[in-house]
Amino acid sequence: MNHSSNSSLRSYMVAACAAIIITISILLLTGCASKSQDGHRVSVVAHRGGAALAPENTLAAFSVALKNDVDQVEMDIHLSRDGSMMVIHDPTLLRLTGKEGFVADFSAEELSRFDVASTFQGGKHYFGAQSMPTLEEVIAFVEENASRPVGYQIEIKVKDDGSRYEGIEQKLIDALKASSILDRTIVISFDFPTLASMRSLDKEIQLGALISKAYLSSRGVTGPEAVAKHMASLDVQYVGIKSDYLSQVLYDQLRSYDLGVGVWTVDDTINMRKFAEMGVDFITTNRPDLLNQVLNRKVQDKASATDTPWYM
Repeated sequence: MNHSSNSSLRSYMVAACAAIIITISILLLTGCASKSQDGHRVSVVAHRGGAALAPENTLAAFSVALKNDVDQVEMDIHLSRDGSMMVIHDPTLLRLTGKEGFVADFSAEELSRFDVASTFQGGKHYFGAQSMPTLEEVIAFVEENASRPVGYQIEIKVKDDGSRYEGIEQKLIDALKASSILDRTIVISFDFPTLASMRSLDKEIQLGALISKAYLSSRGVTGPEAVAKHMASLDVQYVGIKSDYLSQVLYDQLRSYDLGVGVWTVDDTINMRKFAEMGVDFITTNRPDLLNQVLNRKVQDKASATDTPWYM
């Protein structure tokens, strides 16, 4: 082999090594791809529409979520005095509006006058006053503005005293059917009797049980297998777990009962990567923009998703 051939071989080997190093570096930087090797896709769920980016549970938040091309939007519902499903997390008005009173004390029209963005501190933009939307208004907005079919996670809340809203389950089913999104919705709740009521009303609806420290403490330290067995007995398809309490052992036990597994609320890149690599079905986050980056997902017109006010 002559000198020219040796030089060519060395050049080829250097180039090949460089390509390998670059590939490994990319894998390490991204942490994980948007799909694992078996094709599993982790769903990006915008918590309350993406509460770190816009006032939670408002049309402004759901607009930002859609601009970040999320897979699902998550929201909470209470009933107003006149029986409307209002999209708000708390049973009280104080945290979001600075006003006293309960959601259940006011009519839907009265609630619409409150500015639920008055205490919002996050995000890059000023969104102006935001009224509390009804569930029907949120669904109509998402369906009109989404560039592709978007899933819904709708959490049924309870009153401040822990009691349930009479008839809320049937109202929700009727609204989902009227909007033709029943098959794209997971109804979630910490209140297991609410989930049982939903199942009795509709045998096909997708349900998700939410568990956190309060649930784990109330049942005592019985171990992951007992928790998974109890979740399976609820006749739900999914279990959503507070990120602090989802271990690999608990994840494996839930999977052994053929349960879907999601985690909430994850806003840091380390845990986003950790749970994506674990193989969860969905990650609920206040930062869908950041989760998209971690999952290495490109958002069409990315600049508008992060830099343009929702109302432009």
